[in-house]
Amino acid sequence: MKTRLHLAAVFLFCASAWGHPVPDIPVRAYFTPEGACTLTVEVDPRCFAEDPNTAASLMQPILPTLGEARVTELKTKAQALVKKYVEFLFDPTGPVTPDFRFEFTGHDRAPLDSEDDIVVLTGTWETRVPAGSRNWQIRATKDTPLAVVFRNYISGVEHPKFSVLFPGETSFPFDLTAPAQPLQNIVFGSCLDLTEHPMLDRTLTLPMDLFLFMGDNIYADTEDMAKMRTKYIALGQSRFFQGLRTKAPVLATWDDHDFGANDGGGDYPMKKESQKEFLDWLNEPSGSALRKQEGVYQARTFGPVGKRTQVILLDTRYFRSPLKRVPKDQATNGGSAIPTDDVSTTVLGEAQWTWLKGVLEQPAELRLIISSIQFAAAASGSESWANFPHEQKRLVKLIAETKAAGALVLSGDRHWCEMSVLTQDVPYPLYDFTASSMTQVHKRGTPTPNANRALPKTFHQPNVGTLAIDWTAVDPALTLRILDEAGATQIEKTLHLSELQP
Repeated sequence: MKTRLHLAAVFLFCASAWGHPVPDIPVRAYFTPEGACTLTVEVDPRCFAEDPNTAASLMQPILPTLGEARVTELKTKAQALVKKYVEFLFDPTGPVTPDFRFEFTGHDRAPLDSEDDIVVLTGTWETRVPAGSRNWQIRATKDTPLAVVFRNYISGVEHPKFSVLFPGETSFPFDLTAPAQPLQNIVFGSCLDLTEHPMLDRTLTLPMDLFLFMGDNIYADTEDMAKMRTKYIALGQSRFFQGLRTKAPVLATWDDHDFGANDGGGDYPMKKESQKEFLDWLNEPSGSALRKQEGVYQARTFGPVGKRTQVILLDTRYFRSPLKRVPKDQATNGGSAIPTDDVSTTVLGEAQWTWLKGVLEQPAELRLIISSIQFAAAASGSESWANFPHEQKRLVKLIAETKAAGALVLSGDRHWCEMSVLTQDVPYPLYDFTASSMTQVHKRGTPTPNANRALPKTFHQPNVGTLAIDWTAVDPALTLRILDEAGATQIEKTLHLSELQP
């Protein structure tokens, strides 16, 4: 068996994921803990040409002009191509022959809603993992003239390991019986206005079981989706992003600059279109729940019982009411935003609040609440939950009512790092660890006042945050750090899980 998982493969996959200059055959498998399995295979119609490298792509405007006979012909060719070039195997139960149902889609099942969209044939087969199966793998037959890309997803989260297969090669065996592993090293950051930077290089050297983008992942600030897409493509093709995908699962939420408008909220007119660009960047399947809901909020739970980490990524943009502001001559050095007394305003919106209640009721030992804006910091003129004090209190109350133990907030946005904490009228101290910015120096170099600051030190140079979890201790230790470009620790705080209990 031969598996190619190296830098060349990374860039080959990168190229195929963002425009397909060379056709390949992506195979993706989506597994659930209940044993369901959905296989998808993607066939670019250029694959049917004598020379796929020089053939023209099928574009979205051409699709409606195809007659019924031509549509049937293309689907039949796709079925035959996959059958000839790819073999599917569950071990030790044996090979399977998927009966793919082909439809015309964009890459990775994306909807076709733009004249610039390239059309591919996507085959889908839903099945169940055969009883007794331990591993899953595929093989590119000796006749395969193209690369076959093998990727797997568990509960919607992409597994970092993948294979790029050439004629006669077999993928690595994907273990279907491996027990859930606890998260021990989590890396998180925000605010990237560059795709090449020493801080990004340093981040790729860190041990990580999960990476979290906490917002301002690009600086778009536009209603022009073509411009936004260009920035996402640059990030997606970057050595940093591709390196992350080979190391660990990647999850993300957004903030104002990748949402599309500085300090933007629910009144941003292109928020639906912006959500599509965000999800396309993350290669989110078109059939996923995130494609069907308004807003990019989501939650995932990692690890076995007793060592579960629930990661809750909030969307503080899509539904957020306008900020209350004072005139510029009354503003502080932090900005002109002030706390509102209008309790009809919102940060999360009712749909997200309802969802969040259900999420907090789920079992977990540790809960990381990812908020793009600061949650526990005192109001200082800039954006924060403190500008909506009734919403801040609502989250505190919800944590108390659901008896959600182990909650810890991670935030970004400010272009400096600090730790804040709420200690009054809370079920237990609610810490908020702010890591920002990964690629920018804070120009002023001094923080705004923060009566809730839990540590005296702040840090204003490029940085990344880390969380090391020691599950072996009787009272698990949570060590939070801010690291600089050299990998040196600039801020550090160790909490114990017992401190985060109602």
